[in-house]
Amino acid sequence: ELTNLAAASEAGLGPGVIHSDRENGILVTEYLHGRVWDDADMTSQQSLESLAELLRNVHTLPLCGTRIDVSTVATTYENYLEQRHGLHTFATQCVAVIAAIPVHDVASCCHNDIVAANVVESSKLMLIDWEYSCDNDPMFDLASAIGFHNLDGKSTEVLLNAYAGGRDAELRERLDDQIRIYDAIQWLWLASRHLAFPSTAQARRLEHLQQRIR
Repeated sequence: ELTNLAAASEAGLGPGVIHSDRENGILVTEYLHGRVWDDADMTSQQSLESLAELLRNVHTLPLCGTRIDVSTVATTYENYLEQRHGLHTFATQCVAVIAAIPVHDVASCCHNDIVAANVVESSKLMLIDWEYSCDNDPMFDLASAIGFHNLDGKSTEVLLNAYAGGRDAELRERLDDQIRIYDAIQWLWLASRHLAFPSTAQARRLEHLQQRIR
């Protein structure tokens, strides 16, 4: 996180690092003055085009040398859910979905948590909360915005076409794979959270994701 955040800050894509203490896990960053995005921004063509430009810039940052292993992440969640039969049954399906998707050699520095609450807009767009950042298929960043905010086909095309500079069939195929991966990871994460902090809203979201993954 610190390595990628420092690079993002230098490139004007994230807040500056004020203080860090690796040993004690302390990180203090600059406060970004501006408006934090909300769900409505993810339905605006102009905003999606601006987000695409931001992500293109993020993906030009230096590789940090650590690539996410989504299969290991998924298996860790599955193991946590093992004692909960109602959740574990579908968790195994999520792991299988991820395992069936090929890993491409393409990798960029990625934020890996592109949701409205992590986008701050002032004179330009910047990203906060780089804790999940590492090297990954750049399509995962687009997939996280699409999957978390339930973007429809039209908004998905706007985001991808703006990112790629036009229609790109190969990128669309990779994006579809990454959306499947993101949905599966999102379900596993939310199911694990639901065990500790159950809520009706989370239960509804889990069911919605199950239907989408199936």
